[in-house]
Amino acid sequence: MKAINPLETTARDLQSALSSGAITSVEIVNVYLAQIERHNDWLRAVLQVAPKHFLLERAGTLDKERQEGLLRGPLHGIPVLDNIDTDPAMGMGTTAGSFALLHAKPRRNAPLVDGLLNGGAIVIGKANLSELAYAKGVGLRCGWSALGGQCQSAYVRGGIDPDDQYGGHSNPGGSSTGSAVGVSAGFAPISIGTETWGSIIMPANRAALYAMKPTIGLVSQEGIIPVCPFCDTAGPMTTSVLDFANTLQAIVDPKMVAKVPKGGYAAAVTGSWDGIRVGALNPEQWRIPSDMCAKDAEFEKQQDTDINAAYKTLKQKGVDIQYPVSLAGADELEAAGLCDLLKGTFAPALDVYLSTLAEAPIKTASGIVEFNNRYPVVELPKPDFANQDYLVECCKMKWSADDSKRTVDRCHHVARSKGFDHTFHKYDVDVIIGPADSTLDMMIAAAGYPFATLPLSYFKKNGRPFGLVAVAPAWQEELLVRVMSAWEATFPRRRVPEL
Repeated sequence: MKAINPLETTARDLQSALSSGAITSVEIVNVYLAQIERHNDWLRAVLQVAPKHFLLERAGTLDKERQEGLLRGPLHGIPVLDNIDTDPAMGMGTTAGSFALLHAKPRRNAPLVDGLLNGGAIVIGKANLSELAYAKGVGLRCGWSALGGQCQSAYVRGGIDPDDQYGGHSNPGGSSTGSAVGVSAGFAPISIGTETWGSIIMPANRAALYAMKPTIGLVSQEGIIPVCPFCDTAGPMTTSVLDFANTLQAIVDPKMVAKVPKGGYAAAVTGSWDGIRVGALNPEQWRIPSDMCAKDAEFEKQQDTDINAAYKTLKQKGVDIQYPVSLAGADELEAAGLCDLLKGTFAPALDVYLSTLAEAPIKTASGIVEFNNRYPVVELPKPDFANQDYLVECCKMKWSADDSKRTVDRCHHVARSKGFDHTFHKYDVDVIIGPADSTLDMMIAAAGYPFATLPLSYFKKNGRPFGLVAVAPAWQEELLVRVMSAWEATFPRRRVPEL
């Protein structure tokens, strides 16, 4: 068997070893299970691992198919983490980190899970997350769930600072925390995260990963525990862009295949900036909200320095980059009603989701509130996690379809027409890049446009990664894959964490 370092090995590396006969999928599964067993007790990135006999049987079947000349694709025999609905026959629950959903059972796999399985992937486990996709309490620390505990960054020396704010610099980010930490820690080379507002951007950025929130609708929302149907989607997280492209290809909604470029997303992994016009935001004008992460002059100085150095590198490489470009709108989104939209749609959307399950002891969002009140020791532990104020507020909120339409229209006007679209046209650029640690996630949520994360650097104080985000118009995922690939070819490979 070929030796594998799960911290460094990509899915492409694994596929090459499988193709040469240097390793089997059964052996690969055992390597990643051992990595999870070694480190998950303190990282808390995985809620549940699939039964070992199930995983080995699946891997053995895929090995046999390979021996017989049947190769399903680039994910054949590759482990993946997810936090999406899976058939109970796979031996795992879909809980969103809540004891209230511990015995809930979906009727079937989410369509995106079927896409992964049809491509030969092995769903090795369920990733931890901010409970209920961070739609439970106010100011709860990112990456905590009652079932999974507190997820930690694989990079941050000393772990979470108890005095940090809920999204402080020692925090791994959320809500798809375990999906990001799991890949960075070598629990799987690929994971799936979900995002409404910042839930892929933040943890992927803080784990030095390539990730994307696709255009709303490219990936089916079915089987995703919802927050807001106008903003929810799922996307891959990986350490390499080719792995990302192959995974995105696998999870596209079959109804949306017309949006996939000829040759697939992997064909966009060119490593070239040719023909890409980039608009770069001034990092000094785009900061992370202070209520989430306290102002840190040392971080801001390093972030500004490193991002400006990256812009300079791009210019020196001959990239068509305009700096600085302006982008309006973030300060208007609260008035446009983005927060109200999320609050107003959450409880009804969750009720609908629960109604689709084969088994659901708790059938409504208000039922989850009541469950948590009955079992506060596990669901509302003092002092740090003793509130479910956001969920309660959502359950009380009166909201209509007309409210949603009006609010979505306002948000699109601010984030699209006055925001991204104005900048795209004013500066004649294809993509806009700026700090991932910023309010750009709010703009992206309101616009429904796709983004990609671009790993860059590491905070000298504690080692946590940070980088940029690239935003493109709707349905321009191919362009973003090209940007990610060119970025990967321009800057050094990610630093692996010291576990």
